[in-house]
Amino acid sequence: MKKNKLIILAVICIAAGILAGIGISEIVWRERFVLDFSGVFSENPVIKNTEDPAEDQTGNKKGLKKEYSLTKDQKYYKSLVDEDDRNVLMIGEDAYSGSWDAIIIASISEKNKKIQVLNFPRDIYIDYSEEVLSQLREKSPKLYEAKGFQKINAAHTVGARIGYKAGKGTFSNSNIDFLADLIEEIFEIRVDDYAYVNTKGFRDIVDLFDGVTVEVPVRMKYDDPVQDLHIDLQKGKQHLNGVQAEGFVRFRQGYDDNGEFRNYSDQFRKENQNKFLEAFFKQHITLKNLGKIDDIGKLMNENIRTSIQSMKTITSYANMLRKALSANYTRESLVIECPEPKKIDGVYFDIIRSK
Repeated sequence: MKKNKLIILAVICIAAGILAGIGISEIVWRERFVLDFSGVFSENPVIKNTEDPAEDQTGNKKGLKKEYSLTKDQKYYKSLVDEDDRNVLMIGEDAYSGSWDAIIIASISEKNKKIQVLNFPRDIYIDYSEEVLSQLREKSPKLYEAKGFQKINAAHTVGARIGYKAGKGTFSNSNIDFLADLIEEIFEIRVDDYAYVNTKGFRDIVDLFDGVTVEVPVRMKYDDPVQDLHIDLQKGKQHLNGVQAEGFVRFRQGYDDNGEFRNYSDQFRKENQNKFLEAFFKQHITLKNLGKIDDIGKLMNENIRTSIQSMKTITSYANMLRKALSANYTRESLVIECPEPKKIDGVYFDIIRSK
């Protein structure tokens, strides 16, 4: 890779790869809200890097609103981004079950001088249309009969099994295209690109920047030898290395100061992830840190797969990030609102706040 391209791509790695790395660290926690799809997801196709076209192969130019019929007119209650914002989908695969338990949108708005991080709870219920259900029933009865396939973290597998757009979508990949189009239909967010980072990438990137200082809201003590997961953080301001940071963003149950075992909500964990993102951006996302180009490039090549490939697109993102840093864009983070979980056919789902 040429040196000048690596410099620009390093900027993208900092801005986008970090976010995806945090997301992918969400390994399954074995409790009633989580399902094991390992036997159903084993046939998933591999995600491949693709060139990012100005328009998809159906002729729809990016930026124009498209009509979908993937759900029964399921809509989020408010708009989250403007039409001209640039939106990158961050995805993270759960190494234990095969589902995508990290779904994050990083949105940059030049118009509003704002960077947003939108975190999607993995248990969001997708009210699929009869057309999608009919195709799934025909092409993959095993998945159709699996309880919980309507969760958003299983959407990529639904897309793969029905052969969504047959490689002719924006990203030429049924997994990514189906999830991206669902997000556009329900939340009115056009997905311009995606990034996928593995778990090791998260730890290594945090260590590369010598850790992150963050406020730990509660005593975090949890051990799971099966997952080789050991979390031991004290309440209060802490400086976390890569391993500790992974524990912080994964924590949702464990022992408190009194030695009592407590369960926390997925909302609690999402809020901590967003808090970590804000701290990382404030402490490390600076033009000065571009001096770590060689190390960032090595991590990127080992741990990141993304649709951001062409020099034109890389340059575009680099310019946007430089503007954001120079103009001190405001940074916001939020979790998609799901007022109360609902039990459907014996499975708990998060129901989005709708119009």
